[in-house]
Amino acid sequence: MSLNVESKFIHLNTHSTVKVEGDDRIQFLQGQLTQDINLITLDKALFAGFCNPKGRVLAFMLCYMDQASIHIQIDSSIEESFLKRLKMYVLRSKVSMSLLGDQFTCIGFIGFKALLEQGIQPPKSYLDIVRSHDVMIMRVGKDTERFQLMGEASKVKSFMQLQLPEYTSMSIESWNNLNILDGVPDIYPTTQEAFIPQSLNMDLIDGVNFKKGCYTGQEIVARTHYLGKVKRRMYRGFIESQDVLTPGDQILNEKKEVIGQLVRSARENNSKTNMLIELRVDQAHEALYIKNYLIEINPEERKIFD
Repeated sequence: MSLNVESKFIHLNTHSTVKVEGDDRIQFLQGQLTQDINLITLDKALFAGFCNPKGRVLAFMLCYMDQASIHIQIDSSIEESFLKRLKMYVLRSKVSMSLLGDQFTCIGFIGFKALLEQGIQPPKSYLDIVRSHDVMIMRVGKDTERFQLMGEASKVKSFMQLQLPEYTSMSIESWNNLNILDGVPDIYPTTQEAFIPQSLNMDLIDGVNFKKGCYTGQEIVARTHYLGKVKRRMYRGFIESQDVLTPGDQILNEKKEVIGQLVRSARENNSKTNMLIELRVDQAHEALYIKNYLIEINPEERKIFD
């Protein structure tokens, strides 16, 4: 890691955090999510998915532990549908779920020089967590000095004022561009139940555990993994436009056939929009279009799943 990085921060208001607690919280989530919840510790977060019985992803999430509870971070646009669906499976389990709301804050920031100056050693590995001054600091950048600060709103505010006073704000578009660079998908209302985990490359970012027991949708996900080649995958690309794109927008080939759809996008500047797209692997080397714009994909990226 380099210390010569411009220090920036962003309030992650587009994220919601669901708190899952109760004696059966681990067992309950183990039966619902694609991840082995037993591997989540106070020092390590993991990605996971919540699927319908057909193995289609209803929510993509980041899971981490906070004392006697599991926190699930999702996009705010699906918080209601996610909670409603998850609560259907509670039955007699000793577990409760609630949105943490404004009393809990998530802030993304880039650069760790200020932490070192305060004697705080930042987490070194991807999705590792350290705790200091009653807040959690998680590394969320694969190859960048990108972190997430989480905790009670008042304590996060105090930490920012005391430890990171020189940090300047950045846009959510800039933050999301870094997520796209890292190949991290997300799920929105327009793409719920549109993908299986493998078509979002969740198996490549440790978001699916194939050694754990049964969970909702597991049969389809496991069958694809063990018995067949994944026919659809996620790729990074961009268009020379700042037109508004919507997750789920169709990806077309030269013949105007629908061969995929948009997973997420973020504008980099006034003339370029970066994106993650899901498409048929056998079409990865073809000319691809979204809203009549040609999608540019790095040649090496196109070869990844050949």
